[in-house]
Amino acid sequence: MSGSEPTRLVGTRWDEAGNDVAQSVLTGENMKVRALCLTTPEVVVPLLFVPGIMGTRLKVSARDQGPAWLPPENTWETLTLALAHLGRTAADRQRLLNPETTEVDEDGPAFPDDTSKTLLSLAPGKTDAERIKWRGWGQLHADSYLGILSLLETSMAMIFDPASQGTRLTSHWKELVMGRQDAAKLGALKPFVAISEEHLREAAEVLYPVHAVGYNWLQSNRVSAQRLADEIERITAYYRSNGKRCEGVILITHSMGGLVARACAQLPGMAERILGVIHGVMPAIGAPATYKRIRAGFEGMAQVVLGRDAADCTAVMANAPGPLELLPTAQYKTWTNQGERHWLRASYRAIGQRGMPEEMDSFLGEEDPYAQIYLNNTSDWWKLVREDLIDPAGREDRERAEREGKVPVRTTEETSDFDRYRKRMEVAQLFHQQIKDSYHPNTYAYYAADPQQLAWNEINWKCNRVVSGDPMKARLEADDLNGALTLSFDQYYSHNQFFILQSGTGPGDGTVPAESGQAPQPHVVQLFKHEGKLKSHESYDHQFSFNAKVAQASTLYSIIRIVNTSGILKILPG
Repeated sequence: MSGSEPTRLVGTRWDEAGNDVAQSVLTGENMKVRALCLTTPEVVVPLLFVPGIMGTRLKVSARDQGPAWLPPENTWETLTLALAHLGRTAADRQRLLNPETTEVDEDGPAFPDDTSKTLLSLAPGKTDAERIKWRGWGQLHADSYLGILSLLETSMAMIFDPASQGTRLTSHWKELVMGRQDAAKLGALKPFVAISEEHLREAAEVLYPVHAVGYNWLQSNRVSAQRLADEIERITAYYRSNGKRCEGVILITHSMGGLVARACAQLPGMAERILGVIHGVMPAIGAPATYKRIRAGFEGMAQVVLGRDAADCTAVMANAPGPLELLPTAQYKTWTNQGERHWLRASYRAIGQRGMPEEMDSFLGEEDPYAQIYLNNTSDWWKLVREDLIDPAGREDRERAEREGKVPVRTTEETSDFDRYRKRMEVAQLFHQQIKDSYHPNTYAYYAADPQQLAWNEINWKCNRVVSGDPMKARLEADDLNGALTLSFDQYYSHNQFFILQSGTGPGDGTVPAESGQAPQPHVVQLFKHEGKLKSHESYDHQFSFNAKVAQASTLYSIIRIVNTSGILKILPG
């Protein structure tokens, strides 16, 4: 077949014996487009994509109870969702986003491009919708992830142009990956090993079906890790049942999905079943933005849906281990020109030794962030949660029962709202300890340190006026729940000052700061640092990082390196 002849891709499927089957139709002589079908290799390495927090659709567990979290896919859906949330109270949000009454919605729609849809023919099912569901694509937020799922499916299926009989790289690989074979272009921080066309030719002898594995991000990432492990076993077993050699997978993660993958690799047998891991914009040691959102709500238009203030966000996040596991770990430190320091502070002006106002800092909860910030139930104004905001749904239920004359049943085991929160926070603390410095030995990662995508690399409560006293000892007089506090510095309430939670100032991706993104460096094979226009890299936002070509190139490069170094090519027939 001439490489210049036009072709159309037709789907390949397997019969009961595992043989390749493709169907086309005879056409007249004037039809010059040939049908092109791809034969499938004997060795299969599934690519499993694990999304970030809020990237998985959730539904209420009970039958026909409807959606719990369906992230909007376009402007109209965003507007509709925002209008639906305008009237929702903190109690409403708590009831809806309950980790104990929600589960992954596996029936979401997904609309991949025509090429990806054709390649999905290998999945079991009689219709496109059934095959897409089996691959898990409908579980994820399409606006964030459909692009990278399709890119992985098509790129790894056609490294070489099929019409050229495998003699010529596709333009996609030639331009996107091979054209960036340079440490500076990819932002490599460790010794860079270029991939050659021969490496690609060897990797092309493997089949890479792309699966999405969503999870209930309200639950602990340890629970989600077990779900991921179960999916790894189910997926690899399917390909083996069709006569293929499928002993391991490659995990590609976004944001919190990286924490899930790290925990999964610790489970029995998983380190061997996972050939390698690629992390994208992972908050490896947490993110101060989590504290900010619990104390002051989300930013911009997102706050209408995700939480307008501390009341909205505490009601959900304080009752869900998953979000709590995104808090800064004990390892997290903020970078400054003078070195590392604690990430939570109050900045203010005070009269110095020379009698003049000077800029001062008080570091809050520096000795132990868990005891002094996250699990602090004293009157300290900088603590993470207020007990009266933890369980608005329970409070409403009790008040309703009293109005209706019902006497609630009390047990000797009944605990306070904060005690119940404490148990969830202790789960998060244990999770932090369990995954500390723990990475699969064949791990690659990328992150952003972009000065145009500022993130909260610290939390700074700032007062611009002269303060006569230590903010650590001040009393909280008022909190608007959106990041503005009134603190009292004397017993007569005559010296009150306003402290405002400042915007993020650290290079990052708008959510994860560089401090957390770079933390894996000592533990991974390669780490890519993307600094935006400063280093001729694309500037990208956290949620849509995989849409950036530099992130796509880093990911595809990493897949080839994992395949070439994992030993999987040694079992190729021939």
